[in-house]
Amino acid sequence: MRRATLIALGMIAVGVGGCARDQAVIDLTSAATDGQSTTDPTSTTTRPTSTGTVPTSTGTEPAATDGAVIGQTVTGHAPVSRDGSLTVVILEPETAMSFETPTEPVRMDQLGMEFLPPVLLAGTGQPVHFRNSEDVLHNVRVYNIESKDTAFNISTPLGGTYEHRFDVAGTYRVACDIHPAMGASVVITAAPYATVAERDGSFVFDDVLPGAYRAIVQFGGERTEQRVDIAPSATELALD
Repeated sequence: MRRATLIALGMIAVGVGGCARDQAVIDLTSAATDGQSTTDPTSTTTRPTSTGTVPTSTGTEPAATDGAVIGQTVTGHAPVSRDGSLTVVILEPETAMSFETPTEPVRMDQLGMEFLPPVLLAGTGQPVHFRNSEDVLHNVRVYNIESKDTAFNISTPLGGTYEHRFDVAGTYRVACDIHPAMGASVVITAAPYATVAERDGSFVFDDVLPGAYRAIVQFGGERTEQRVDIAPSATELALD
């Protein structure tokens, strides 16, 4: 099963739009050299801090030796798409919680004439790096699939990396106009828990605070929502 983990989520600008913040080309000498993100790029779990009482299904916070609420393991199964695209599962608290915005960058790479990973998760405001790791000139055009607004459109020279921060949550399509067969998605969320399910729809979250959540599932262009309760013990969710 894919596990949700903690995200501590010369270049020429062709066009820029949408609500986001961009930065110039970054120094590749400080980036990872293995072509992969330093964290699991298809999952994001940020431990929130409750602004009030943490809601639980029993009305009682689980005991801990230091008085802290204990995060729980959440497993489950979600629908899978007919077109073979990946499923994204998001847990959005129904009670307001405050948590730190992830500051560690996540990365989408251009390698082997593909965008990797095919689905990238990031938090709102988290740095997202778009890198060209092959000896082929590409561009990266990113737009919101609902509003169709272009977030940015830049060329990525050989070995180049571009950093972008998305301020608006949503799903964004990633395309290379030079090579139309290349495509991927970036899912931006303000929720503290999100992951990409396995091909069979199974998923795992670690360290989820007990309480009431809205479970959002995105698969194959469809979206479902339902209320779920995370117990002060291991919880299994059936989101089919």
